[in-house]
Amino acid sequence: MNLKETDYKLLSYLYHNYDEPLSKIAKNTKLSRDQVGYRINKYLKEGLIRKFSPVFDWSKLGYDVFIILLLKFEKSKMAEDFSKDLNKSKNCMSYGKVYGKYDLYLNCIFKDEKELNEFISKLFENENQFIIDYILIKPQFIELYPLKFFYDINKEDYEIISSDSKNEIKLDKTDLKILKILSENGRTKLIDIAIKSKISSVLALYRLKKLKKEKIIFGNRIQFNMSSLGYFFTLILIDFRNFSKKNKEKIKYFAKNSKDTNSLIFNLQKPNCIIQLFHKEEGELRDNVEKIKELFKEECIEINVLQIGEDLEKVRPLPFIH
Repeated sequence: MNLKETDYKLLSYLYHNYDEPLSKIAKNTKLSRDQVGYRINKYLKEGLIRKFSPVFDWSKLGYDVFIILLLKFEKSKMAEDFSKDLNKSKNCMSYGKVYGKYDLYLNCIFKDEKELNEFISKLFENENQFIIDYILIKPQFIELYPLKFFYDINKEDYEIISSDSKNEIKLDKTDLKILKILSENGRTKLIDIAIKSKISSVLALYRLKKLKKEKIIFGNRIQFNMSSLGYFFTLILIDFRNFSKKNKEKIKYFAKNSKDTNSLIFNLQKPNCIIQLFHKEEGELRDNVEKIKELFKEECIEINVLQIGEDLEKVRPLPFIH
């Protein structure tokens, strides 16, 4: 898809603000309302935008355990068979291919350790799966960043998992219905939310504002077709012998200032740091790896690089709400 600078500016703004009225988006991107509406419809029609997906605080919904799972199968066909039913799982939010040592990645959410352990146990109960290796990453900290490689909009970074304790908030059926609607399409119009929830528009607006005030909904992201943009996903897995507070701050600084970094994860076990990059050229990936090596040249670290594919299905940020 042939994109112009105006498209990049609009896409970058939409990445965090797609739920705003067209008039406000137009004002902040210096486009007309009709231009914004036309371009959004075009992005959707041509598959550049796959989904508008809010960012939720899962812990406030009673789901406290988020994991990333990398799986290696005896044969690649087994990975294909395994992934067929993942879009029906109440725990799996997204999944896709990995190129290299592993075959498949899964992003999953669980209520507690018990539910996680049951999920992992079932992976190895099926004799036809032949999972021969895996890595379980259980983040203790996740920070998301703006699309810095598109256009600098000075949007704040935000954490979706941190060490702060968070209490579950009790929600009724109407609140859960609104969350489910938005998880399927973050740009659903207020009138449609009201109709689907069987409440008035006034009450729908009140409920929506309350969900945002309580930070159950605290951000927006877009699931792009990155190949249409000419970008690739790569994970840099770093293991520190000494993952001190100082080293954490140094890698945070690097991530915030790297134009290619999309997210940063800290993990208690190996690898204890994961950086996700969006990049166009292999040279950009090499540059980031070299910068990390230079930054920690006095430290003992191990770096592994994994190229990953796009999510095979649309992201389901709340798979546990039916």
